[in-house]
Amino acid sequence: MLTHIFSLLIEVLASVVAAAALLRLYLQFHFIPLSIKSGNPFAPFLFATTNWLVIPLRKVFPSWGRFDSASFVAAFLVMVVKCAALGALGVLSNEPLALVLDCIYAMLSLILSCLSSLTIAYALLSWIQRDSPVFDLMSRMILPLLAPIRRRLPAVGGLDISVFALLILLQIAEIVLRDGHVYLLKWLWSS
Repeated sequence: MLTHIFSLLIEVLASVVAAAALLRLYLQFHFIPLSIKSGNPFAPFLFATTNWLVIPLRKVFPSWGRFDSASFVAAFLVMVVKCAALGALGVLSNEPLALVLDCIYAMLSLILSCLSSLTIAYALLSWIQRDSPVFDLMSRMILPLLAPIRRRLPAVGGLDISVFALLILLQIAEIVLRDGHVYLLKWLWSS
């Protein structure tokens, strides 16, 4: 019972910190202002959650153009610590190669989950509060993902189904990722 409780707490804490680092990276990649003065409602949370890790990492990992490598490394380090802690609890394998695969899987799965959550939040806000600053921010984050889908998928009866299509694509990617991860782990254990 305690193992389940500790693993849940580790999962939640690691997911929140890593997701905040990834959101920070994503906002900077799309030139969305992160300063508190800009009115970005996510900025105080992102800074409070990630500054302790991202700022020291910036001294070692500078940005590559629009890509904030320190935020990416921070998110990945959190996933490594999470997988190592879950390995120590016996929830995940302690085998080094399996641990690396679990870390990569956890990171990619978190990215897909974050994108799905942002897409759902965008869809809900588009029905409820289109004139809010939060919806404007969500639009700036999601529209780059929806634009290629909208170019290829026409509106059906005047209804834009690009959000639905994006969610389906993200779910398919999650299924492929999960099944690929299971296949690689089985292959690893059979070798």
